[in-house]
Amino acid sequence: MHRALRWIRNVVVSLVVLLLIIVATVYALSERIIRRTYDEPLVPVAVPTDSASITEGGRLALVHGCRGCHMKDLSGQWFEDDFLIGRLAAPNLTEAAQKYSDAELVRLIRHGVRPDGKSVLAMPSEMFTPLTDADLGAIIAYIRSVAAVPGLSRTVQLGPMARFGLVTGQYEPSAVWVHKVDSVTASGYYPVADQPNALGAYLARTSCTECHGLTLNGDFGPNLRIAAGYTREQFAHFFATGEAQGGRELPLMSVMARNRFSHFTDEEESALYAYLVARASAQDQPAP
Repeated sequence: MHRALRWIRNVVVSLVVLLLIIVATVYALSERIIRRTYDEPLVPVAVPTDSASITEGGRLALVHGCRGCHMKDLSGQWFEDDFLIGRLAAPNLTEAAQKYSDAELVRLIRHGVRPDGKSVLAMPSEMFTPLTDADLGAIIAYIRSVAAVPGLSRTVQLGPMARFGLVTGQYEPSAVWVHKVDSVTASGYYPVADQPNALGAYLARTSCTECHGLTLNGDFGPNLRIAAGYTREQFAHFFATGEAQGGRELPLMSVMARNRFSHFTDEEESALYAYLVARASAQDQPAP
């Protein structure tokens, strides 16, 4: 009996020690990932000051999601507040505007790199990397035009699941995702410049990849080839309301559509639809 109890005790102690070693290892490895610095140069863009550009920047900040995660008044909100995942704040952008230079904001938005060289976490910088200088400059102009308001300061307190996800590659810092975008761009996957459907591709890259993946083949959301199943009129209704064919209410898309995509211009919406339909047709073609 005593031998059995000692054996059980030794097994329990061994398991506890093993668990502590695993926890310590995950913590150390995740801290190494979090503290890694990235050598991204400071490259400024022209930031306009005229009222028309600032107004357009406010619209772009809606369309591309800045005023979704950071709230319409830019005061910030909790992105995650969970023991297992952690506490992550989409911080007050009016506070960031006071602390960061234009070039630092560009690097943060486009490359996911903070002034100290470390990467932000959970920010979809991979969606903002392709933003043109003109659009990014207008967004920064808008952010700087908003009067300072009280809100949430930057908070990054990762829980055990998030740390484990970082170590196993399930989650990655934003700066890492940006380099994946560079690979997709270099592959010629998206039409650019004067190629057909370049505007629609640009809008898809900078508005849709957050949920549908870097190549729009599906992530949290489905492969966007489904757009080909909509007429132009049906797509306009869906894009403004998030209501799919058959009157189906899609909760996440409904929020995105009403708060973000309903602010697309008719030209932008038509260009996006044309690109998605052309893309679906290309995917349906047999391999050569």
